[in-house]
Order: sequence, then C-alpha cells, then structure tokens
Amino acid sequence: MSGKYVRTARRGAELFLASALVAGLLPAHAAADDSLEGLSKLSLEQLANVTVVSVSKHAEPLSGAAAAVFVISAEDIHRSGATSLPEALRLAPNLEVAQLNAYTYTITARGFNSPESANKLLVLVDGRSVYSPLGATVFWDSLDIPLNTIDRIEVISGAGGTLWGANAVNGVINILTKSAKTMQGFALDANIGSFDRTGTLSYGGTADDHISYRAYISGFDRAPTSAFDPRDLTSDAWRGLQAGGRADGQWDNDTYRLEGVIYGNATHGDPPGQRNQQSTWGGNILARWHRDLDEQSSLGVQTYYSRDGRTNPVLSELLNTYDIIGQYNTVLWSDHKIAVGGEFRLWHETLQSFNPFSFAEPGATLTLGNLFVQDEFPLSPTLRLTLGFKGEENNYSGFDYLPSARLAWQPDADDLLWAAISRAARTPSRIDRELQFPGVLAPAPDFKSESLVAFEAGYRGQIGPRFSLSLSSFFNFYDSLRSDGLTNGGLPIILQNGAAGHSYGIEAWGRYSVSDWWKLAAGANWLHRDYHLKPGFVDISFFQSIGQDPPWQASLRSEMNVTPELEFDTTLRAVGHVMRLFDPVPIELVPGYAEFDARIGWLITPSLELSVQGTNLLHPRHIEVNDPSTSPVRYIPRQVSIALRARL
Repeated sequence: MSGKYVRTARRGAELFLASALVAGLLPAHAAADDSLEGLSKLSLEQLANVTVVSVSKHAEPLSGAAAAVFVISAEDIHRSGATSLPEALRLAPNLEVAQLNAYTYTITARGFNSPESANKLLVLVDGRSVYSPLGATVFWDSLDIPLNTIDRIEVISGAGGTLWGANAVNGVINILTKSAKTMQGFALDANIGSFDRTGTLSYGGTADDHISYRAYISGFDRAPTSAFDPRDLTSDAWRGLQAGGRADGQWDNDTYRLEGVIYGNATHGDPPGQRNQQSTWGGNILARWHRDLDEQSSLGVQTYYSRDGRTNPVLSELLNTYDIIGQYNTVLWSDHKIAVGGEFRLWHETLQSFNPFSFAEPGATLTLGNLFVQDEFPLSPTLRLTLGFKGEENNYSGFDYLPSARLAWQPDADDLLWAAISRAARTPSRIDRELQFPGVLAPAPDFKSESLVAFEAGYRGQIGPRFSLSLSSFFNFYDSLRSDGLTNGGLPIILQNGAAGHSYGIEAWGRYSVSDWWKLAAGANWLHRDYHLKPGFVDISFFQSIGQDPPWQASLRSEMNVTPELEFDTTLRAVGHVMRLFDPVPIELVPGYAEFDARIGWLITPSLELSVQGTNLLHPRHIEVNDPSTSPVRYIPRQVSIALRARL
C-alpha cells in the first residue's frame, strides 16, 4: 500500500498545488459567504460576546463562561500563518504545544506533556472524540483538518470530566467547523513553503431552501526535519491526501448535519537500508439531529463511526469506533437550566506487533458508557451556581464518578469572577493494561484510572473600551498516577498506580486595541509540579509518566491593518527550558528558546489574497521535545512561504 500511496499522493499534491496557483490568477467573481474579512473587524466588546458551547454544553457568551476558556477564531488562524492544526493551537496561551518531527506533536494543558504522557487532554472535532484507547492520547499525525473549514476552536484548560468524560482531565479542545451554509461557491487555499506545502479546494452549494452542502479535497507535503543524532539517517518527510464533505439542513424546528472524511498519510524518502515507514489512513462519518421543543427546551442526538489504521516499524493497528450521544436541555422552575445526557461508545481494535513487545490479546473490544446531569441556577441576580455529576463505566477499570461545582459572580456586564472544584479521571489504555515483553514487562490487569481533584479560580473582564483580560489559577491534586514498578523486587517490570502529587499555576491572556487598525494580544502561563511515590512503590523510570513541561511560556501577537488592503502580523513566543527533575541529577532536556513569526497579507480584491510569511525566524532550527525512549529527537526548522486564498 505504502509505495502506491506515496506515488499517488505526490502526483496529486503536485497537480493540486499547480491548479491552486493557476486558479489564483483567474479573475474573481461573486464572493462566497466565507469572505476574506472576518473577526478582525470586531470590537473587543463584540469579541467578548462570541458564543461558546464547550464550558456548559449550551450556547453562552464568552464573557459569562465560568472557566479558563480561550477561543481561537478563523481569523486568528488565518492571520497566524499556520499551515496545520497543531500550529494553529499555538495561539492558545493555555496550551503546551511541542513538535516532535515532521508528522506529529505533543499537546497538553497544565502539564504532563511528552510523547508518552500527553494523555490527559480530550480533543473533539464537531463533537466527535479523537481519543485513542491504545495510549489514552491523541494521534496528531491522523488529525489533519483543513484550516479554512474551521469556524473556531474552544480551548478549555482545567478538568472537564463532568460534561465530557474520559480523558478530559487537564483540558478540552473542541474544534468546530463551519456550516456548509457559510462556505458557498469555490474556495481555494494554497501554501508553498520551504518546509510545508499545503492546498485545499472546496465547493459549496444549496440543494433547495433547506439544505446546504460543501465538499473539499486537501493535500499536504512536508519536508523532512534533521536528526539530532548524526547516525539517524531516516526520513520523516510526511505527505497526505484527504477528501470530505458536509451537509446541513433545517426544517422548522429541526436541524440536521451529515459530514464525513477519508484520508491517507505516509512518510517517504528513506535512504536505502533505513526503515522509518509510517502511515495512517481511515475515515469517519457523523450524523446529528437537533430539535427545539419550545423556547426553553431542546433535544439532540449525535452518532458517528470511524475507522482508523496506522502502521510503523513497531506495530500495525486497526481501530473501529462506534458512538452515540444524546442530550436534553430545559429550564425548570423558571430559573434552573438543566442539561441531561448520556453516551455509549464501543471500540474494536486489532494490533500486530513487530518487536518483542506485544499485547495479551491482539484483538480487543472496549466499551464506555456514561450518564450526566447539570443544573445551573442563580443564587442572586449577580451570582450563579452550576452543579454537575457524571457517572462513567468502562470495561477496564469499572466505575468513575466525576462531579463538579462552579460559582460565577458577575457584578456587571464587564466583569466575571469564578471558582470551581472538579474531579476527573483518565481511564486505562491498552498499553497500561496489556503491553508485555516476556521476562521484561508483565501485563498489568489491575491498573486502574488515574484521578484528579482540581481547584480553580479566575477573572475575565473588559477593562475600559480597549483592554480585555483573563486570569486563572489552579491547584491540582493527582492520585494513582502511573509508575514502573518491579515484581517481587526484580524483573519483570509491571505498570502500577504508584505515584501521586500536585501542581499549581497561573494562566493569563489579554487583548489591547492600540487603535482601530492595530491590535495586540499577549498570553503567558506558569506551572509548578511536585510529585512523589506512594508508600511501598518504586518507579525505575524516574517519573517518566509525568511528562516534560517548561515552567513558563509567553507570547505577544501584533495585528496591523496598515491599509484596508494590507495586513502586517507578527508573533513573538518564548518557552522556558525543560528539565528532568526526578533523576538523581537534574538534566536539561530541552533548552529554553524564543521564536518570531511574521506575515504580510495583501488583499488584491475582496475575494483574492496573497501573503508572505516566515516562521521560526530567529534560529535556523531548534528542539522542542527530547524523549529518545519513545521518539528520535529531531530539529524543527525555520520556514518561509507564500500563501494564496481565493473565493469564487
């Protein structure tokens, strides 16, 4: 499959990018609804009232959401110059984003970031969970969403288990794509750079007064990174193709959605005698129905199926996921906003190992079911309380209880003070329970869920007409964290819940309008970690499962509309050094670094834009992750590129 796919992908990407450039030279006709002008025209007051749905599972203005939530808009993504979803997520100051190589990243919130430990963040695409039961993580090499189809990304740092369940321990990323109604006509986005070449062509139309649809084809070709170890001659060059579509319909009080994607990605360019072939492929289909029963009540049902495969030098995996979710919202006693829902998910996974590590059962069927209820009600005209509870059952570790309480005080329309206490859990993965190597690593059938009790408090406000600010603090208590123990004091190793500890930190971000044509956005976070072994346990990996986290991060973005047709955008970001603190002697794994990105965009016509951009301009290359036990260390390069957007 790989050789045939690589040839097809290469030819398709070349033809697609060539057609993108040609199409960009054509005269523009009637502009599509997805215009080239967006949220950059909104005031700070209007931005504060952008609707979010991820905090309480119902629509509410950002200004009243009682959580540390940051919204990345479609306009933010465009003006950042990002060419992939993980690069767009760097815009969120409450996330840690680190690139391993050309095809994958580690991403988390509030700690535990590394290829092995980034397993406490839930990621959703239009309500579809991309959680993997293999490693309780997200495989970013399989998640390539065309950026021009994204409406917004809601990033919540903090426990979200009550509403979202498994894996929503330290945060939730909810990626919401655009309705087909807002992407009418032809849309073309292409980028040709020294590292990344991407292109997406889409078309949207209407079938009648009730149905809108869009379809797209997208491709990318990413150059290889250079290896830290000069003996590593393998190539991680990465390319892929995907096609997808979406249809939205509305009849009276009923709305419908149907969307689906197929994709295939693979590495290429290994020299003779080297073997680093990686490939991912699959597809998914999602259907959703929603009915407004009256002015205060609604009912919704969503179901999806996905089939995802991956092959690398270590293993081959095929995963089938079936999921159905239902939710009912209403208002009782005139002031209690009630949300009740449930979910059932089934995974069937088949694994084949290509080394001495294997799994107790190559094929496994895993199930997860939950029920939740949430009640939001006022204690006074300015004070409201939200209480929620989810009970979740999985066939690995049994029952988990996930309660939460959130208190929000909004003395006026410009200021919000909030506090929360929540419990969340990470259910065991197949690696936790079943991975084995005879004589070296034994299966761990008694491994149970890791747990968190989180305390949070924050402020969000509009300080005058030009400045908005969000501050949040947290204190997290973790229990039953994974440790690498020994059997009767010697081999084989067995995975245990032998570690515990706490972390605390601060997150802050804000926007300032210098003038009508110049906006600044800044963000920073600070994290302190303190972990220990529980009595009677050892960890021969020296707390590898807690990850590699910088103690601080900071960023400053500038967006200038120099003229109505000319944009100038810059970003300066800095990341503290990463230390391995729990070895007998602390070791610096990743030096602290700073990078600078810049973009110039020229709106040639209302429907045609050309831009030039540079990423990582301060250094030719740098390292963001150093964990050779799970992935070879690679340098992340500088990039310069030209991008084209056309709407016909």
